Amino acid sequence: MKQIATVGVVGAGTMGSAIAQHFLMKGLPVTLVDQKQEFLDRGRATIRESLGEALGRGLIDQNGMDQILGRLRCSSNQSVLADVDLVVEAVFENLAVKKSLFAELERIVKADCLLASNTSSFLISEIAADLKTPERVLGVHYFYHAAKNKLVEIIPGPKTSAARVTDLENFYAFYDKTPILVNDAPGFAVNRFFVPWLNEGARLYEEGCGSIAFIDQVAREVFGVGMGPFALMNATGVPIALHAADGLATVLGPFYAPAQILRRQVEMGQPWEEASTLVLNQGSDQAEVIKRRLLGASLGVAAQMVAEGVVSATDADLGARAGLRWPIGPFELLAKTGPAQVAAMVEEVFTTWKLPLPACLIKPENSTQLQLNWVKTAVIGKSGFIIFDLPDRMNPLGERVMEQLNTCVDELNQRTDIEQIIFHGKGKAFIAGADIKFFLDAMAAGDLARIQTFTEFGQQILTKISQSPKTTIAYLDGLTLGGGLELALACDYRIGTRKSLLAFPETGIGIYPGLGGTQRTPRLIGIARAKQLIASGQFINAKVALAFGLIDRVIDPLLDWRELAEITIEKAQSGRTEETPEEAAFAAFDGSLNHPLLAQPGFEKQAKALQRKAAVALTTAMALIDRGLPLELAAGLQLELDGLKTIFASKDALAGLSSIISGQKPNFSGQ
Repeated sequence: MKQIATVGVVGAGTMGSAIAQHFLMKGLPVTLVDQKQEFLDRGRATIRESLGEALGRGLIDQNGMDQILGRLRCSSNQSVLADVDLVVEAVFENLAVKKSLFAELERIVKADCLLASNTSSFLISEIAADLKTPERVLGVHYFYHAAKNKLVEIIPGPKTSAARVTDLENFYAFYDKTPILVNDAPGFAVNRFFVPWLNEGARLYEEGCGSIAFIDQVAREVFGVGMGPFALMNATGVPIALHAADGLATVLGPFYAPAQILRRQVEMGQPWEEASTLVLNQGSDQAEVIKRRLLGASLGVAAQMVAEGVVSATDADLGARAGLRWPIGPFELLAKTGPAQVAAMVEEVFTTWKLPLPACLIKPENSTQLQLNWVKTAVIGKSGFIIFDLPDRMNPLGERVMEQLNTCVDELNQRTDIEQIIFHGKGKAFIAGADIKFFLDAMAAGDLARIQTFTEFGQQILTKISQSPKTTIAYLDGLTLGGGLELALACDYRIGTRKSLLAFPETGIGIYPGLGGTQRTPRLIGIARAKQLIASGQFINAKVALAFGLIDRVIDPLLDWRELAEITIEKAQSGRTEETPEEAAFAAFDGSLNHPLLAQPGFEKQAKALQRKAAVALTTAMALIDRGLPLELAAGLQLELDGLKTIFASKDALAGLSSIISGQKPNFSGQ
């Protein structure tokens, strides 16, 4: 495994500067190279201006900004790249220039330096064709703004070393990017289906299917996005859409060719007029036409891409969410719309262009390619892994995720070649809780039985984990909240890092922990500390969690999760400390905000925090702890289930859960 500690970026334009900025902000020294000093000066100014925006928003202070810029070295001499671990090329899109640059870089850099191209137009196989060491060359396709947008597509060439691909994937994930693996194909993954979405919008306008404003409106409603195709083209640059469509058409055929009206718009040098008057053809439902065409074009291309093996459906959806900020990706949208209905829409679009229908849409034996695998298993030596692959979703525990988790637990429990099961969540969170929208949708439909069934199923899965014949370990390298912490508590051991933050936030959103939090927590760390954590919703780091006995070991964050396969825990709760008198006193707290405990000296801070909680949830949670602790665990867990419909029927639960979506502070009424 290669450690990447220093980075070079060639090309100080808009994209190269943003790429350099990302690495700089993550604490890495960066060498920025371009042909002329004026280009470098402009690149440094671009980075400074962007950092100035962060300074103005309070995201960094002046000292932080100075430190970031202090890590930047600029040079017009490529020889300064001799000692870097990774070089990212971000020069203009000219194949001859790129090939010449990589040949020169290959001569300059050290033998184990990775060479990456941020191309959007050329195959990696073309760029690396004449190189002596193509095994270390690959693509890293960024999305605007590269310092802020999480997505990066990693594209191995046909000769790229698999180990180097893993190194780069780990590197980007460690430094807060969201990498997806894409095979070397025209348009790679996201642009392959996104550019036709833009282009189909232009074609619809060209054909008179409503105004720009109307087409954008329908697109926003159907895809759940903030901007339609025309608004997006205006935001990112209409010429960029034309260039991307031309590039795809060159290798993939006329369906991808830009609409003539798009070409004319670029020739005029004007953005689209988004506020144009609504125009509908008489006697036809243009909204339905627009919906079917946009879905047929984009989802059809996405399905074709997956059928060709360019990318998995799971990674394609992640790319759409992380890179385009779509709320759901093309394959989740396909499942929601219905595969048969989507197949009909795709056929309508593809038939016009004499394109074959994707096999995964029409052949049942190929339909598995459409599946979204959000929870996955892996086996390394004697260790089995269950991996939550939703790095962009903080609250992933919904119905489909729980079903997949159940399947994965069963699979690994049945294996005889492993001794332990390790749970790992990709991204900034281990798991930050349950899917809030799922709860709100069920509440809006008056279907509290759906929440009851979901939670009962969740408790069954966690019981399987707690009773597993394997040793179970949760690796809590990030936010571990609510249902995520309850899953971790079902494991035999928990490992934290300096990135760990643990909490039970439920009483602050009108509910209580319903997957064992009120029962397993006091059994593990004692009633006083359990009540304190659940009542207050206090966020605690790994050091505090170790002292409480909530985790068993603290390690440095791992660059590669596979290193966990060799992990051992010598002693459970090895850092646990004795309760302070103040902590011990909290055992008597019953959830009442008028409890005498809160009036005592030393409890002022806690009393203030508890005033912000939902009173019904607070008293219910404390009662569940008191009533459940003397019982067998199974009976205590049943108490949690028995109170679910009552708590989710409360006004405070609706106010609290809704506040997560709205971002507003909840107004609790005590009902």
